[in-house]
Amino acid sequence: MRYNEYAGDHILRDAFHLYRRNNITKSQTAFSRRILGMKPSYYSCMITRNRQPSRRVLETLLSVTKTIMGTFVGNPHFRQPYAANLNRAYDQLEKLIERINVELNFVDVMQELETDAEIAA
Repeated sequence: MRYNEYAGDHILRDAFHLYRRNNITKSQTAFSRRILGMKPSYYSCMITRNRQPSRRVLETLLSVTKTIMGTFVGNPHFRQPYAANLNRAYDQLEKLIERINVELNFVDVMQELETDAEIAA
């Protein structure tokens, strides 16, 4: 069984909505190109076809999210009580990073199981 067949939830959909809700991206096209580094229709095709992202896309999402969080930390208003939106966005991105790391570990485990099954066959 491959990762794409096993994974039930859709991390890209959740990531897009998090980015959109926090005004980090404006559209699916911008999310595909600027955040995921893919063609403009990538996100909409993945959602429509109910497919999971590749390891490369997850790694890109992780890297871009970490970079964005780094800019938040450099903001002089970061963690100030009046900067509620900035602080909330940072916390949500931090949770997304944790989830991406879990997904990447899951991809690794599924690939190992698939390799073991091929060797055994």
